[in-house]
Amino acid sequence: MCNGADTANKPAAVALTADNIYSEILKGSEALDNALVPDTQRCLVVSPAVYTLMKTSGDIIMNTDVTAEMRVKGVIGMIDGLTVVRVPAARLPEKFGFMIAHPSATCAPIKLNDMRAHQNPPGISGWLCEGRIVYDAFVLKNKTKGIYYQATT
Repeated sequence: MCNGADTANKPAAVALTADNIYSEILKGSEALDNALVPDTQRCLVVSPAVYTLMKTSGDIIMNTDVTAEMRVKGVIGMIDGLTVVRVPAARLPEKFGFMIAHPSATCAPIKLNDMRAHQNPPGISGWLCEGRIVYDAFVLKNKTKGIYYQATT
């Protein structure tokens, strides 16, 4: 997952269910609190499957007017101050449960690009641009306590 992940907050893998997802997220927040990680700007990264568990959890989607509107819209944008980010499973490691991270633990994703421009190549009038764009981020070794990673069984 990241360099220095062995020193990050990484508990034993658990089976995530609609009944335990909220308590597991709270454990992650508690671990970051105990590691003195700021409680603002934290981000909760989930796969679509875990997001579905969250939407069916009675602890997260309670019977209130506000949550009734959330159910109609099908959106969970924040939970206990954590901004929820849903990421396609194909972009995540196998057995990814969720990750709580504070921006101080990582360098912001940077855009690495390799691009060439060709003026009036054969068969084309004008400029032809070709290239590749890759986004990359890495964890600062001395800040690994700012990441909580929960794997699934």
